[in-house]
Amino acid sequence: MRGLAASIALAVACLPAAVAAEIYRWTDAQGRVHFTQDLSQVPPEHRGGAAGAARASGEGRVQTFESPVPSGPAALAHDGPGASDSSPTGRAYRVRVQRAGPSLLVVARVNGVHEVPFLIDTGATDVLIPRSVAERIGLEVGSDTRTKRYTTANGVVEHPLVMLDSVDLGGAVAREVPASIGPEMQFGLLGLSYFNRFTVHVDAAEGVVTLVPNGLEATGAIRGGRSEEQWRSEFRNLHDRIARVDGEATRTPESHGRERRRLDAAGVELLRQLALLDAEADRGRVPVGWRE
Repeated sequence: MRGLAASIALAVACLPAAVAAEIYRWTDAQGRVHFTQDLSQVPPEHRGGAAGAARASGEGRVQTFESPVPSGPAALAHDGPGASDSSPTGRAYRVRVQRAGPSLLVVARVNGVHEVPFLIDTGATDVLIPRSVAERIGLEVGSDTRTKRYTTANGVVEHPLVMLDSVDLGGAVAREVPASIGPEMQFGLLGLSYFNRFTVHVDAAEGVVTLVPNGLEATGAIRGGRSEEQWRSEFRNLHDRIARVDGEATRTPESHGRERRRLDAAGVELLRQLALLDAEADRGRVPVGWRE
């Protein structure tokens, strides 16, 4: 799936600009950095500095370009089922990004309303939302929320998983985007559960990411934000964990009552997680063959 996020470079130099908007940045009294594309969301006492910084840097401009409507398979994909759910195939969105150390920073609109700063991370499986941002935009986590394990540089972590109604980056909209709610971080991560819908080219030197809807949702190759390979991996990982717990329980003597109870509880929880994953796959109309 990484191939979707590091696809063929697009020839965009000659495309006409359609839209431009500033990214405003300000720091509150507690030292927290905020980003928005709406100047009215900046506190009045910070607006002068935020607007001046955006004009001076020139790095905050978000530009959207439109390419000619393609012919052939790409054009046919636009007419397929579900094509209207996200941005139409045949448009190219060229988004100028800001630098955040060695990373690239963008502001995306989540669920049509909330502007959230993200670092672009095409190596991340899912979009990640910091806990404080999730609380601010009303993402609820309850007893029926699925959790998912992620392998990070600091080891394996487990985060609750939610479904975002939409993520809009410079007009490139993806709907039904799986996202994990992670620990407190300055920025979220924009990962493959968003980028799977697009052919992506990141020009780090120019500071521009170009997105072209790839039509894979229309063809059914992407369902619920994931490819067949990713869905199979989700189910395989859970089945492997269940098998490991069952095997450990079988090898644990009955005299080790506390350990047996721990393993029994772990097994029950994993079966619950598998049922939640199955329900999520049902909502995404995932074929049974992708769940093996």
